[in-house]
Amino acid sequence: MHRLPCLFKHPGRALPLLMALVLCCARAQACSVTTPNASANIGSFSSLSVNATPRSISAQPSAGLTCPGSLLGLIVTGDRVDATVTSANASRLVNAASGDAIAYQFFADPNFQSQHRIVPGTPYNYYNAYILGLLGLLGGQAAAMPLYVRTVPAAANLAAGTYRDTLTIAWNWSICTGIGIGGLCLGRRTGTGTSSISVTLVVTPDCRINAPNLNFGSSPLVSGFSPVTQTITITCTKGSSYSVGLGNGQHAEGATRRMAAGGAFLNYQIYKGATGTERWGTTGSQRRSAAQADTNPGSYTGTTAQGFIYRAEILPNQPTPPPGTYTDNIVVDVAF
Repeated sequence: MHRLPCLFKHPGRALPLLMALVLCCARAQACSVTTPNASANIGSFSSLSVNATPRSISAQPSAGLTCPGSLLGLIVTGDRVDATVTSANASRLVNAASGDAIAYQFFADPNFQSQHRIVPGTPYNYYNAYILGLLGLLGGQAAAMPLYVRTVPAAANLAAGTYRDTLTIAWNWSICTGIGIGGLCLGRRTGTGTSSISVTLVVTPDCRINAPNLNFGSSPLVSGFSPVTQTITITCTKGSSYSVGLGNGQHAEGATRRMAAGGAFLNYQIYKGATGTERWGTTGSQRRSAAQADTNPGSYTGTTAQGFIYRAEILPNQPTPPPGTYTDNIVVDVAF
């Protein structure tokens, strides 16, 4: 009698086959370029502080590529997701108007570890245990590949404006999406793609102002006070033209500045220059242009201080007020 073979003679072997099929299906996903054009806006910073410390941000929403995780925490030999980055401005953020530049670097790691820095022109493999662990891809779902940028502090003076660069990322991946054990893979998917990231940083104008306190001294009579001559020194953002104004103070009456003590007032005025009689104020022609500074007029290097001399005097045509310490506060403002 002829016997037909039984397909279920060895039922114990069906389980490994079933597991292999599940593994194949679970890893069938491949990488894909999901964000062809991303952005990384580092932020806005004063020209006096932008280079003081590194400034960083992550590309939003990602570096452009989404890839599957490594099932069961296994990375098969040969698995890789290579990113080769090129910079339009040689890894510098450039102000097109002034030509000034800020050097910066890019990383796969939010902690900016040197071993995960992406060197321009050199492929970086995202498919490593550290990065996949950070992304939750060891045994997890698909996730977008990140990229983090960080400026390099420098002593250079910078003009105000928007600093830009464009990064182009060439992706090249090869991932075992089928059965993979060690160096063996049944079902590998490969591919290439390109994404770009627009990187920007804004530098805003700013100034350092040195305005010494004004002290008229003491006198029993108004007529005993002598005029005081002093200098306000200002250093502003490279390439920035500006004007300087002096506020009217806390107790002004019309155009007359006044110091106060216990309800009484002592009238005084501040004039442009060492011998001038033109009031230094806050509006229109009362302001002082950096081009007419007494020291280094029209110098906008960002490092050279400009000096503005003023003469202050207690106005003589007023009765002597009661004894006391008379004070006022003047705001020095710079307008660009």
